[in-house]
Amino acid sequence: CGVDRNVMIWDVFTGIWKRTLRGHEMGVRCMAFATSTKVLVTGGYDYNLFVWNPYVGKSIHIIDGHTAPIVGIEVLGSPSNQVVSADSEGFMKTWDLGTYQCLQTLSVPEVLTLRALLSIPSHKRVFAVDRTFIAFDYENTGRADQTEEEPLIKAFYHEKLKVFVSGCINAVKVWDALTGGIKNVITHTETEITNFCFDDRGRKIFVSDHCGDIYVYHASTGCLVKKLTPHAKEVSGMIYCEGDKNIITVSWDRSIVVHDDSEHYPKVRRKSINAHQGDITCVAYSRHLGLIATGSTDCVIAVREYLKLRILSFLLGHKTDITAIAFVEPFPLLVSADFSGNVAIWAVTTMFGPQHRFANCVLTRFINMQSLESSASVNCLDAVCTVPENDSQESSLVLYTGDEDGDVRCWDVSRLIRAADLEPSPEIEPAEWDPFKKVETDAAHTTETMARKAASLDVPELQVQIDQPVVQQGISWKAHKDSMRTLKVHFDPMCIVTAGYDGMAKIWTRDGHLMTVLRAYGSIPWNFPVEADNHGVDPETLDRIMSKVREADGAPQTNFKPRFTVPGYSTLDEVDRLKQGYKVHV
Repeated sequence: CGVDRNVMIWDVFTGIWKRTLRGHEMGVRCMAFATSTKVLVTGGYDYNLFVWNPYVGKSIHIIDGHTAPIVGIEVLGSPSNQVVSADSEGFMKTWDLGTYQCLQTLSVPEVLTLRALLSIPSHKRVFAVDRTFIAFDYENTGRADQTEEEPLIKAFYHEKLKVFVSGCINAVKVWDALTGGIKNVITHTETEITNFCFDDRGRKIFVSDHCGDIYVYHASTGCLVKKLTPHAKEVSGMIYCEGDKNIITVSWDRSIVVHDDSEHYPKVRRKSINAHQGDITCVAYSRHLGLIATGSTDCVIAVREYLKLRILSFLLGHKTDITAIAFVEPFPLLVSADFSGNVAIWAVTTMFGPQHRFANCVLTRFINMQSLESSASVNCLDAVCTVPENDSQESSLVLYTGDEDGDVRCWDVSRLIRAADLEPSPEIEPAEWDPFKKVETDAAHTTETMARKAASLDVPELQVQIDQPVVQQGISWKAHKDSMRTLKVHFDPMCIVTAGYDGMAKIWTRDGHLMTVLRAYGSIPWNFPVEADNHGVDPETLDRIMSKVREADGAPQTNFKPRFTVPGYSTLDEVDRLKQGYKVHV
C-alpha cells in the first residue's frame, strides 16, 4: 500500500503482480489480513477503513468512525474476527468484522501524535507508539455471549464429569458445568477439526481432522497422548464405545474402522473397506442392539453387526444424501433423515430374538416443512424413549430434530409403538459379547449393487407400512441464526444441547426455554441445575477411593513406639538451674 491510494497484491513465490485494489480517496498507510474471515482491512489518510475480498479485488464494506489519519491496524490473533485501528490523534477503536460495529473506543493518554500500533496476540497485549510505548492488555476477544467466532462442529454434556464440551475447526473447549467457565482448551493446528469425542472415563479426547488423522489428547492437560490409525480422507463421524475401550470412526474414504484404545500404540480391531459407494456422512451405534448403522451420499443406509462388521441389511428408499441417523433403544428402530427434509423411522433386523414383521422397512415417515411450500434439511436428531416398568403405563417416543434453518422441532411418535406392535429387544448376553474380535472385510461388490438399486426407479421413495397417522408435531423454536450442526438430549439434568454454524452452543429445557449458553464472558447469566457433589470425579475413581478409605478404617490401629528426642535448649532455663545449684554471695 502507498500514498498513490492503491493497494497492490503480489505473488510472493514468483514476484508477479496479481491485482490492484482501488477505492481509497487518499494515501493508504496501514493494513492487516484477518485469516479467520479471509478479508483484508486497509486504512490511511482518508480516515476510513476499507474491508476487501483480496481474491476478487472488490471492497466489501467501508467503516467510518475515525476523525484523523489512520496509522495502524492490527488483528487480535489469527482465530479472532476483531481488528483494532488507531488514528494519529490517539484514539483506538475495536471493530467486529462480522457486523462492522465498533465494540470499544479508547483514548491513548499523553500522546501528541500517535505514530504506530503493534499487537502481540500470544500475550494479549497491544502497544501504542509515540515517543514512548504504551501497552494495553485485553482479556477477551470475540463478541459477548458468544461461544466461538467460527462455526461449531459439535457440543455435548458429559454427565459423569459434569462438563460441557464444544469444538470448532481449530480448538476443543471443556467448560465447567458448575460455574460455566472454561476449564481447558485443546488446540489443534495441524488441519481443520471434523469431529471429536470423550472416552468413557473422561480422561482422553479423541480429535479427527480433515486429513483423516485421529489424535488422542489428555483431557486435563491438553497434551498429545498418541495417534490412532489414520483414514485416507476426512473423518466424518466417530463414536466411543463405553465399556469396550473401542472407538468407531467412518470416513469419506468409505471405510469403517473400530480402533482399540486400550493399547499405547495404534491398533485396529475391525475394518470394513468399500462400506459404501459414496462418502459416508453419518454413523450411529447401539450397544443394546449390538449394531452399527451408516448413511452415505449414495442414498443407502447399511446396518452391520458391531462385533463382526457383517452386513445385516441395506435400507433403501431415500433419494437424496443421508444427513443424520440414530437408533431408538431399546426398540429395534432406526431414525434417518435426508437432504430433502424427509425423516423416516425404520424397523431393523436384530441379532437375537424374534424379528419384527416389518423388519428392514419404513414404518412411518414425515417431512420437516419450513413453510407450506418448502422443506428444510434435518442435519441432526435425537430420540427420547420411555419404557415403563409395569404394563399399566404405555411407552412413549419423542423425536427432536434440528434443521438447516436453525429450528428445533419436537415430534411425538408414541402412537407408532402401539400401531406397529413394537416390543423392546432383548439385551445381548455378556457371554455373547466379544468386542475384541479382529475382522477385515471388503464389501465393494455388495455396496455397488445396492447403490445402483437405490438410484433406480424401481425402488419407491420411503414407502411406509403403517398407513395410519402416528406422528404429531409438538413445539418448535428458533434455536440458532444459522444451520444447526448437532443436537443432543441429556437426562441428568434433563436438557437439550445444540450447536450451530452461528458459533453458538446453547442449553435448552425440553419445552424450548433457553437455560443458558456457553460463553467466556457476557451478560447472559449461567443457569444450569447441577450439584457440586463429587464434582469432576468419575464414579469409577470415586468408588476406588472410597474402597481405600473403608479398608483404612477397618485396619487395626498401629501402636507406634515413642521416639527419644533431645529437649530443646533454653537460656532462661539454664540460668534458673545455675541459680538453684550455686549460692550467690553479695
